[in-house]
Amino acid sequence: MDYTLQVMLRGKKPNPRELRRTGFIPGVLYGHGIHHRIMVRARDLEMLLSRITRSTRITVELDGKKLPTFIKEIQYDPLTDRVIHLDLYHPAPDKPVTLEVPVRLRGEARGRKEGGVLQILRDVVTVRGPLEVIPEIIEIDVTQLGIGQAIHVNDLKLEGVQLLTPGEVTIVAVVAPRKEEAAVAVAVPGVEGAVPTTAPTSEAVPPTPAAPAKPEEKKPEKK
Repeated sequence: MDYTLQVMLRGKKPNPRELRRTGFIPGVLYGHGIHHRIMVRARDLEMLLSRITRSTRITVELDGKKLPTFIKEIQYDPLTDRVIHLDLYHPAPDKPVTLEVPVRLRGEARGRKEGGVLQILRDVVTVRGPLEVIPEIIEIDVTQLGIGQAIHVNDLKLEGVQLLTPGEVTIVAVVAPRKEEAAVAVAVPGVEGAVPTTAPTSEAVPPTPAAPAKPEEKKPEKK
C-alpha cells in the first residue's frame, strides 16, 4: 500500500512551540542529496501513524517532488504523549537500507488449545535490502505450533532481503502451563528444594506499534 505525506519547508520563525500551537509538527527531511527543515500538519501525521509500521515506506510530497522515505525518529511529549518532532530519512536509490520489521501472528496455536501458553519473545526482526522490497509486516502462521515447539528467525522465508537478526533467535513459542511445572517439582521424590524443569512463563503480548526505523547513515544535527 502506498502512503503519502505532504510536508512544507519551514524557516527559523515561527519557533517549534508556536508551530505546534497552530496545528503543525516541526521536523527534518534528510538523506541522499537533501537536508530540509520541514513542517507537517499534526492531523495528517496522526492519521498516518495509526496506519503504518516502523518499516513502512512513505512517499513525501514537497514542492511538487515525490521522495521515498521512512521515519527515522519520532519525539513525543512525555506528559501528553503527542508527537513534537519528526525525522524523515530519504535513502539513496541504489543502496540497501537496514530496518526493523514488526512481526504479526496469524491463527491460533494448536498448543494453546491444548492448554499451553503462547509466548512472543521477539516482536521485530532486523532486515537489510532495497527499500521497495522490505515488507511492512512479517506474518507468521502459528496454527500448527504445539506445546514445546517454537518458531525461530531462520524459519522465516523472505525474498529479496537479508535477515540480520541471528537465525537461532526465537520469535514465538508455546510452553507448558505453570500448573504442570509445579506438578513436576512435586513429583521428584527425595530431592529437597526441587524446581520445575520449565522456566515460568507469561501471557503473550501484542507486537509494538509503529516506531522509528534505523537508517544506514548517521543523523545530522537538527538546526
